[in-house]
Amino acid sequence: LRLVLGNDAKRQVQKVIDHVKAQGYYVTQNESITDEERLTYPRIARIVAKDGYNAHRTPMDLPVAQTVINALQSTVTDAIVLLPSSGGSLPLYVFRQYLNTPTLTVPVANHDNNQHAENENIRIQNLWDGLETYVALMRM
Repeated sequence: LRLVLGNDAKRQVQKVIDHVKAQGYYVTQNESITDEERLTYPRIARIVAKDGYNAHRTPMDLPVAQTVINALQSTVTDAIVLLPSSGGSLPLYVFRQYLNTPTLTVPVANHDNNQHAENENIRIQNLWDGLETYVALMRM
């Protein structure tokens, strides 16, 4: 499941399970379904919930965020693109929950890089731009 800020991972999984049950399915997490279960339940769904984590978002108006934005803007002439959320799974909430510190991510990959899929790639220019980006961040 992809979560948004304010959703609890475990609660969302339970909502999915409850929804599937409401459709008339017997829900199990067992690796294999027994013959007895197959004879007892006409509709069976196997749902295995793996560890997940809650979404997190750091406000972009925080001083640290503004410092990062200014450092990044110094590397280019066009306005940089600011997105408050990204579509990936990162356990960023851990930093806020346990270390009480904000987190910011600064991606450098091209939009069509096929992350975690066949033909994953990064454009060479994105790599060079990324190096300049991270140098600017290290000089903050």
